[in-house]
Amino acid sequence: MASKKSITYEILRPLVWTGIHFFFRRVVVAGAHRVPLDRPVVMVANHQNALLDPVVLCVTTNKQVNWLTRADVFKNPLVDRFLRGINMLPVYRERDRVADLHNRNNEIFRLCYERMKDNAVIGIFPEGTHRGKKQLVPLKKGLARLVIGAYEAGVRDLCILPVGLDYESFYDPQKNLLVKFGEPIEVDAFLQQQDVTHAKLHAEITDVVDSALRELMIHINHDDVHAEILALKPLIDVRLKGDTLMKKYEVFHSIARELDEKPEYHAFLNHEVNDYRTGMHQLKIQEELFSNGPGLLSWLFFIAGLPFAVFTALIFWPIQLFTERFVRTVIKDTLFRNSIRISFWTFLSPIYVWALYGLLRIAGVESSKALWLWLTIPAGLITLPWWRTAKHLAHALRIRKMRNTDSFKKWLKQRELVIHWLDKVPYWKSDV
Repeated sequence: MASKKSITYEILRPLVWTGIHFFFRRVVVAGAHRVPLDRPVVMVANHQNALLDPVVLCVTTNKQVNWLTRADVFKNPLVDRFLRGINMLPVYRERDRVADLHNRNNEIFRLCYERMKDNAVIGIFPEGTHRGKKQLVPLKKGLARLVIGAYEAGVRDLCILPVGLDYESFYDPQKNLLVKFGEPIEVDAFLQQQDVTHAKLHAEITDVVDSALRELMIHINHDDVHAEILALKPLIDVRLKGDTLMKKYEVFHSIARELDEKPEYHAFLNHEVNDYRTGMHQLKIQEELFSNGPGLLSWLFFIAGLPFAVFTALIFWPIQLFTERFVRTVIKDTLFRNSIRISFWTFLSPIYVWALYGLLRIAGVESSKALWLWLTIPAGLITLPWWRTAKHLAHALRIRKMRNTDSFKKWLKQRELVIHWLDKVPYWKSDV
């Protein structure tokens, strides 16, 4: 079956887009214009945040994406029908233990080739797995197999589009998300070579895509300094205050690569930076809040927004409680929890409000008086930054209480030492 536009996909896209933009504090998309509209595309991205990764890419591109997805989520017939209805296709792995694994995958790949001939976008995560770490694992052979098979099936003018995803946090809401599209990689240039073996093509395609993804994401290769390098990000952001989120990302990308690749930095990272990071966790200090103390406007906003926050909390407390209980008791893999939260908040919240409205009408409340319930929507828009402000103020008050303690003074000196060292790292004032 050739590619065709999914109506369900188009209906869900604006709803999911809204949910994504409410869940994250800021969503910055760079280079989306690089997605070709009139040619076949294989979209590849780093895979760090489970189901959230394909959802984010579906709402940040103009064309519908046909995702190759692990087959075990298709086991339920109703789920299978729904997922296929939004352009998701199952890929079977050895762990799925199906007798005709290769035949099933060949059939899915043939379907991909047919859709490519209709200028479809096929999405694949070449790492083959997800992990909550800013690190690209070795790419699997599935990507090269898909590309080579497409060429042999008659697909021409195919390109590979690399995309980098950068989550400020894999687990917390109201954090920043950056999506960066790279330059298309032309496939025909590889496949039109004379006397080239499949093994060599596999290696060349994999190496090129690996390099492209590393340029578009934060990749920290050494596990022993991974957490320490990431702990420097808020300090760098403070020094770049006033710059765009993308500029901050680019500078940190360069500094992180420098620190990761050169062993001479690792001793300082493992000792002084680790002491700074450990002390921060023990004192429950958040660098991004500590560095930007709240001012008078924060207090005024806290006071003015309090009624809206209370109003919204009272209305949505039951569904919030249900959501958190569900994700913490049913969803064992913590990286899946945010995608479930977004789904519940996006699709259950409107149903919940309609249900409350219906109950009020059944109870005899006039329609005009029951409409106040819908004020929870604009109140919610105020409540999201209000909760961030409340958290900021509570953090500032706690810092004030422990400012004269020996443990805090020791951490502050460690912080100053790290900042002084960080100023000497190349690319700190880079114009990247």
